[in-house]
Amino acid sequence: MGGNSGADDPPRALSWGVHQLCCGVNSMTQLTNTPKCPLCDGPTTQYYPHAVTTEVECVRCGCFNITLQAIAAVSARHLGYKPLLSAYCRRRPQGAETPTIKTDTIEQFIQTLPHYTPPEKLDNLLELMARMTPRLGEPTGFNADTDYPLLIAQGPNEVRFLALDLDVRGYLYGPRVGPNSPPTVLLRGWERLEEIKRSGRLSNRAFVAMWFDKGTDDLYDQAVKPAIEKAGYDPLRVDKHEHVNRIDDEIIGQIKRSRFMVADFTGQRYGVYFEAGMMIGLGRTVIWMCDKKQLNDLHFDVRQFNFIDYESLAEAQDRLYNRILAIEGEGPGQFEKP
Repeated sequence: MGGNSGADDPPRALSWGVHQLCCGVNSMTQLTNTPKCPLCDGPTTQYYPHAVTTEVECVRCGCFNITLQAIAAVSARHLGYKPLLSAYCRRRPQGAETPTIKTDTIEQFIQTLPHYTPPEKLDNLLELMARMTPRLGEPTGFNADTDYPLLIAQGPNEVRFLALDLDVRGYLYGPRVGPNSPPTVLLRGWERLEEIKRSGRLSNRAFVAMWFDKGTDDLYDQAVKPAIEKAGYDPLRVDKHEHVNRIDDEIIGQIKRSRFMVADFTGQRYGVYFEAGMMIGLGRTVIWMCDKKQLNDLHFDVRQFNFIDYESLAEAQDRLYNRILAIEGEGPGQFEKP
């Protein structure tokens, strides 16, 4: 963490004065009281202003750096921006690079977040509660007041609304989600999670669509596969998977069982276009990749997507890993049997 130079750099003599204006704190506040978080307006555990950026650590939002101009921009924009940035920062896995929020990265960070429908959020909340349950039959550690960014929710009330529905469906006991009355995931809730897992949306598997050619083996072995595994997911390329089904039936079946897809269009294979389209039709994430030299060869129907256009295997691995973390978050790392 620490100050970065760039377009958001203010005159150093004015940094603290601008900071007072944006955050409503003074130099004595730093010494005696921790200022509010600029993203969630809650208390911070660490708050260190520098000349250019401020280091923030918040129970809700996690750790992040933010420039003074970004603080002002976030405060002036639509109120929905704050919880989205809070979700982006909080969902970063431990060990990942601390994000720096600047005026020119606000939209970029928000656009990487997945968009879930209310029913999908309902299932995601159940999965989060189960993941934060220490032992079967015990209350969950999930707290609506501090953990709502993990759900990409606008606030605790949205979480409580969803929790009430989970209770009505018989998935939870005790619908209030707070430190004094955490609910317990009932057996019917665990059964529901198994159903979702079999459908693929909450599985650990990442389907890899790419040209099955010896010339792409290094791309898979040295970039795609290690990036997916490092992010905590289980990569599956169907030509490297043993099965006795027809290849097209196996591809369709495995796509349906996968949480997201990595589609590399190098070689411009029609099958990759078909598989990516199918994954979009299922409403799941497709991460788009292509060798930079072939970017202009892409069909116009997919050119509007945000491609990882790589020039080396190292760059492909690094950018894919970061893209997975930004969109899907860190996976459990417990790989499934196909």
